Amino acid sequence: MLVEQGEKVLLIDKHAAHERSNFDRLKAADYQPMVQELLTPVTLSPSPEELELLLGQRELLARFGFEVEEFGSTALAVRSAPDYLDAGEIENALLELARRLRLTGTADPAAARDELLHTMACKAAIKGGWRSGAEELEEVARLVMSGAVKYCPHGRPVAIELTKKQLEKQFRRA
Repeated sequence: MLVEQGEKVLLIDKHAAHERSNFDRLKAADYQPMVQELLTPVTLSPSPEELELLLGQRELLARFGFEVEEFGSTALAVRSAPDYLDAGEIENALLELARRLRLTGTADPAAARDELLHTMACKAAIKGGWRSGAEELEEVARLVMSGAVKYCPHGRPVAIELTKKQLEKQFRRA
């Protein structure tokens, strides 16, 4: 996304900026997700280690809208999920969370919570190639232009700034 701001132009990574905005909203202490009860549970068969990690984080998952339970000895049944995840995204979101937990460990409850929030923020963010509405894009641009959003949750910048002078130099006008 390209935005003009005074004497400069911002090239904004709309996915990264939206992901950060989602992450900050989700991390707010009073966040209560809208939960969708699934008519048909989503079942997944993670590795035994991932299954154990997800079952061990049931309480945390429940705080963010996931109701999960053991389904047989090797599978997981998801009975509810946050409303911004389509049923087809639930399995990938939970498997990605399990992979992150496996890599980062689960000893620190705050780190486990942040891993869940990173995954959820990413899954709910605008994707490249999506046709986004003007209102949604304006909100992302406003957050970046105000300085409220500078880096994605992974630490990468969400925008590149080019000044008028830098642009003129590129066109050999300076």
